[in-house]
Amino acid sequence: MKDSDWEIIYELYRTPNITKVANRLYMTQPSLTKRLKCIEEEFHIRVVDRTTKGVKFTPEGKLLAKRAEHYMAFIKETKREMMMYRENMEGTIIIGSAYSYHKHALNDILVGYARNCPYTNLEVVNDASNVVFRKVCEGNVDVGFVRGDYDGPVIRKLVDVDEAYILSKESVELGDLPKMQRIEYKSNDRTRELIDTWWNRVFDEPSLTGVSVSYIDFAWQLIDRGMGYTCCFIPKDFKNEWNLVLTPMLNEDGSRITRNTWFVYQDKKNQPEILKEFTEYIIETASI
Repeated sequence: MKDSDWEIIYELYRTPNITKVANRLYMTQPSLTKRLKCIEEEFHIRVVDRTTKGVKFTPEGKLLAKRAEHYMAFIKETKREMMMYRENMEGTIIIGSAYSYHKHALNDILVGYARNCPYTNLEVVNDASNVVFRKVCEGNVDVGFVRGDYDGPVIRKLVDVDEAYILSKESVELGDLPKMQRIEYKSNDRTRELIDTWWNRVFDEPSLTGVSVSYIDFAWQLIDRGMGYTCCFIPKDFKNEWNLVLTPMLNEDGSRITRNTWFVYQDKKNQPEILKEFTEYIIETASI
């Protein structure tokens, strides 16, 4: 049976007059009569008997009418709950993110979330991690993805760990780096601190800076053209389109230098439902 068939039985039991029910359901009388016949054929019963006063339900028809009443109540309640859910889940979540995390990981996460919650708008704000972290603490964005370890009044969930490398066009000796042109790029203070700490431990002289660019992607392109080298953290899904040489940056004990990426958000008891569900989704699908 179709949903509309249950509605026909329900309305006809309430008002046992085919003409009135047909008008109420915006149907022609012949169309309603045809559907009623199809229902009878499907269940191999006679639903109603025609009388001079309208229609009279048979015992089998009355049983079907009770089922129709339950079904219509179920549909009504389901629609009400879905409307409430949609109202609670409609809105905008403002997400702060480091540019590199947005490019290499966040888009895939957001696409997966959007499939499950199509009524939620997701607005991403890219900025340096220290700026994103401050915006989360101040409530200017709802959640954030930050590169590096920051302390503040937020909850943190680890979502990624990157390793540091020297990227160059050809293989290089560490001792030659201070004499080579180093390409700088825009990064957050924690990333610079990790790289500068390594440099100062290995070398007694500053690097020779020649070019500064806005994003690490541009640095990789310049290295491909022979402009020098750079020190940076490489995401796990890094696609080495330029066949650059990656030399690991190591601690004194030989271990890799790493940088954490955190999902951060405020611990609010009265979070909107959409924000609560988004936070749970990130923790379940992205945290490590």
